[in-house]
Amino acid sequence: MDSKAQPEKLPDTVAFQDEFTREFMVSPKEVKEGYYLFKSKTGGYTMLYPKNAKMDRMFYEKHGKYFEALHFGGGRGEENISNYIRMIYENRKITEDIDVNISLLSDDVHYNGKYAKLELNDKTIYFGKNEQYISNNNSDIIYYFFSYVKSKRSHQAVQFIYAVTCKDANQKCSIDVKKEEERAKMLMKSIKFQY
Repeated sequence: MDSKAQPEKLPDTVAFQDEFTREFMVSPKEVKEGYYLFKSKTGGYTMLYPKNAKMDRMFYEKHGKYFEALHFGGGRGEENISNYIRMIYENRKITEDIDVNISLLSDDVHYNGKYAKLELNDKTIYFGKNEQYISNNNSDIIYYFFSYVKSKRSHQAVQFIYAVTCKDANQKCSIDVKKEEERAKMLMKSIKFQY
């Protein structure tokens, strides 16, 4: 997408009204209700991207075609729900060492459990989930859904972390954990490696 496009002619969504985020969108057409098609600046993969999520320029990092780290967040204000996604894309031999990469992911999310292995045609997803209390009164919880998504046909892989919490812990907020897990898995499965 041309980031210099005129915002008033673009969809009135966070993804298209934010200049930096817009650079990653393939087109202003939703490919699934509420989602655009995102394309990595490495050219290495595409995936579904929530229309109300904003890419964080401060946390964006790219090295050639083999590494990209990004962070985007959004949420559903009317439901008092906030979420963010952190992703690291790599296209190097190191991705073949699944145990090492899963161990790094586990350290990131303070997880010491097992991963479920989801086999898809072109990729394998190693999936885990946990929750953390972020305050003493146990009302403030962050739910994490995370995975290591590994291509079966190349050295490409994505470390994916989806976190969801109440925007304001003092207000009513009901997170449907099952639905959030489904949403996270749908995004993970939507990753399509480009060869």
